[in-house]
Amino acid sequence: MSKFSKFLGGTAVALTLFAGATQASAALVTEWGYVVESGFSAFAPPAPDQTSAPNDSTNNGVVGSVPNPGIGGLPTTLSWGLGSNGGPSSSLVVTPTVTNPPNLFTNAGPVAGADITHNNNIITGDSIALDSATLASTLVLTPITPPGLPIGPVPILFSILFEETENAGVGGGDCTPGTGGEPCADIFVLQNDPNLEFSFLLDDFIYTVELVVDGLGPLSDAACAAAGEAAGCLGFITPEEQATTLNTSFTISARGVPEPGTLALLGLGLLGLGIARRRKAAA
Repeated sequence: MSKFSKFLGGTAVALTLFAGATQASAALVTEWGYVVESGFSAFAPPAPDQTSAPNDSTNNGVVGSVPNPGIGGLPTTLSWGLGSNGGPSSSLVVTPTVTNPPNLFTNAGPVAGADITHNNNIITGDSIALDSATLASTLVLTPITPPGLPIGPVPILFSILFEETENAGVGGGDCTPGTGGEPCADIFVLQNDPNLEFSFLLDDFIYTVELVVDGLGPLSDAACAAAGEAAGCLGFITPEEQATTLNTSFTISARGVPEPGTLALLGLGLLGLGIARRRKAAA
């Protein structure tokens, strides 16, 4: 079975192996099409009315909007906070759909996946801000050279913690160490291991897809604690009144599966080596 070897903080999640019709000397797939669909499958705290603007006098919380029909209508935008001086709310936005071109090539460079952007706008101090979110994505791969049937969708989840900081520091003091000067930056923590991969068997080859999240790095212990995580957490800092984007990309690599005859010869060779050692020991 193929599986995520790194998933949700190291918890392995088994997937059904995508197996093609095995053929003698089947050709390596060198070129692929792909579709990545994304949306937010969970977020907290939700506003009571998901059809209204966030954090007005009757609707305090996070609002999900701009549904993506490609992944069950999940929202692709989370908005929260009453904008200061009539300005916009803060928001977290994911690219709904990413597809080829450019095509994905086996044992070659990466292609872009979904982008995640935090629009860090100034909101009023009594606003209820985002605490956490789960970003759900699916990946479908389609062989182009040679052509074949689509593989997937493969589910991928990102668990996110968020801390909306005080712009002027808590109690008039300094900003959280490691987040820069005033106005204080906000803090995102990714609870997953940022490097995800899964493998599948197609004909005579095992293909491995690796997903990489760019722009992440270790946060200060104080920043981790502010977001409710242990020291050494990974995340990124988003400066106030700026849009900060986190990029993802993925590659595909392949290795051949040994022919049954090759495995049999290898087994006979090892057996012969064991017999020869026994004879030598007996002598």
